[in-house]
Amino acid sequence: MDREQEEFHIQRAQSNPNMLCSEASLEILEAASFSGDEPSEFMTLYFAAGHVEWIAQTYKRRIHLEQERIDRAVYVLWLRASNLYTSRITGRNDPDWKQPIFSDEGLY
Repeated sequence: MDREQEEFHIQRAQSNPNMLCSEASLEILEAASFSGDEPSEFMTLYFAAGHVEWIAQTYKRRIHLEQERIDRAVYVLWLRASNLYTSRITGRNDPDWKQPIFSDEGLY
């Protein structure tokens, strides 16, 4: 994915923080799955942007989030996206398809 595409996805995350996992592009799920042992810089920026906006919309206000909390959320959201990629390419049903992709609720 080139830099322009990455920026598009980050902006989409910020403007659509309640996007369901089923609405995430295959390109994003694939990027999560193939990023290696840890989230890539792009995946970190993508999930952090969406998660911060999801928190703001969920709680109806901006909340200062400690970097450690954002890092934990990014990690579990990245893991779920990797699993969803496998589910999508194998045709396996996954209950997370109905969950907001930037929500970390129930993932710890």
